[in-house]
Amino acid sequence: MPFELLSKLGLFVFFFLGFYFYKTNRLFSLFSLLVVSFGLNAFTALAGTLWFPYKVVMFATTLFAFGQPARRDVSILLQPYYILIILSCVVAWVTAPSMPGLTFLQGPTMRPIVQAYTYVTMALMVPFVTSIINTKYRLTWSLKAYYLLSEIIIAIGVLHFIFIIFGLPFLPILRPGGEANDFAAFGMQGALVKRIYGLSGEPKTLATFILPYIFISFYNYIEGNYNRNKPYHLVTLITAFIVMVYTFSSAILISAGLGLIIIPFLFRHRFGSRIMQYAVIISIVGYLFTQSGDSFTSHSNRNNNNKKELSMMDVLYQRSFGRVEKESEERYESVALNYMYKEAPLYLITGFGLGMYNYHLPLPKHGRGVEPIDSGWVVILMDLGLLGLLFFFSIYRYVIQLKNYNKYHNDVILNSYLIGIIVGFLSHIGNNGLYQIFLFLGLSIAAYSIIQNNESLTNT
Repeated sequence: MPFELLSKLGLFVFFFLGFYFYKTNRLFSLFSLLVVSFGLNAFTALAGTLWFPYKVVMFATTLFAFGQPARRDVSILLQPYYILIILSCVVAWVTAPSMPGLTFLQGPTMRPIVQAYTYVTMALMVPFVTSIINTKYRLTWSLKAYYLLSEIIIAIGVLHFIFIIFGLPFLPILRPGGEANDFAAFGMQGALVKRIYGLSGEPKTLATFILPYIFISFYNYIEGNYNRNKPYHLVTLITAFIVMVYTFSSAILISAGLGLIIIPFLFRHRFGSRIMQYAVIISIVGYLFTQSGDSFTSHSNRNNNNKKELSMMDVLYQRSFGRVEKESEERYESVALNYMYKEAPLYLITGFGLGMYNYHLPLPKHGRGVEPIDSGWVVILMDLGLLGLLFFFSIYRYVIQLKNYNKYHNDVILNSYLIGIIVGFLSHIGNNGLYQIFLFLGLSIAAYSIIQNNESLTNT
């Protein structure tokens, strides 16, 4: 059976399970299905626009969110966002260029609605999560579920890694343009280095999914809040780190590097007293990784007559900061920012409208739709303008308020989910981390509310 057909069947499975869990009120199962769906983007299909598992699961979570009264604090927090979505659709239709779309749903008339579905359903994860995670037991369960679901995706990545080592064919990778490749790889010094992508559709998608797990797991290890037990926690943490790096995702490697600085700084009240433990763990992981990494790159270089061996550290630099430096002027992000600043500055405030930047910018299009910009923050600027960036800045300020509030209570789970949001902000620099921002925002608000409720009961 061709994998493209299998991926379409997989989408129907996600769609069916989502509605089954919703109709039978199995909301924990629906939550788990939603979380794992973000790591299984290999199951994709074109039906007017690209559909991924999380998009079809969100039909069910959105129906649930609409059927529940929203918490007042959640409504106040998200109301400006919904107003922005409406404004952006109006801007899109009023200023739409007279250019036909390649498909009906990708045309200038329908594309804002298609994008609005994604933007709105992402935000509706917040009321969905806060409605079902409302007790201390459920909050603890949510972290355990997140660990387990992430480890499933990581295990698939390890399996793919083993296939690469033994030179075995894995599942093909389906590109947004419609073509299928037998593998994902890049060339360096005459060698072909293959990349892990598992069932996530793209190496960068797998890396994005894993990144919050790494920082959340690392923080909990520092706190002594172990996943199952200490050895298991450490092994899965190191495994996740190795799988993430072997995706060789430039954007996520940079985000991970920034996270190693920013997160300990923001949570220095927790990391500060454990700085030696932090340094020792980083050193051990770094040493083991570079040793295994040099072996892997040597394996990739074994058929190359070039006498100069590939160094893992050289590969990582060239795939991250080196690549950005080399391709900075050619990247779609640079083209978009230059065009908006020089040619269309009036759109800086509102953006071009949801999903409309490709009809304004001199970017390529293909048979399955529009060519995407990787950087999530550049996309926000193109879609929602500076107003959109201001909204997410308000979310960041809210996160910092929760962090400061939690200095007194020191709830490890709340800190874990706040770290997840911050990682989402970082991963959104070079890839789509929007779902992480809203998912962990919902979990953080849930944790905060449970702490407040317990505090109220104690005081009475």
